[in-house]
Amino acid sequence: MAAAAALRGIRAKLSENREKVISGLLLGSFVVLAVRSSEQQRELDHLEARKKSLCAANSAMASAMWAWREELFALAASPEPPITAARLRDIYGEEEPDLPAPDLPPGSDSEESISIT
Repeated sequence: MAAAAALRGIRAKLSENREKVISGLLLGSFVVLAVRSSEQQRELDHLEARKKSLCAANSAMASAMWAWREELFALAASPEPPITAARLRDIYGEEEPDLPAPDLPPGSDSEESISIT
């Protein structure tokens, strides 16, 4: 019974000061949203800094890998290479360079003829 009476008393006080209660709840909501927004902004700043750091590390690794690749191809061009250039192209997923087509005399069968009428 005492709890019910206390609830009725609280309800009566709230209805008397309805605008103050609503203003208090709105103010509390804005404070909670401001704190949450601040935390999210700090997290975003941290993630952006981490992204810049990872991009710099990625760029450094790509440069180092390119230098190693160039060094390997230079070794493959030496007189007695430890690895062939063809094998390196296979490793790096590159295609064999096309050999230049031999010059054919005019009128040969492999030459296309174009006629405009």
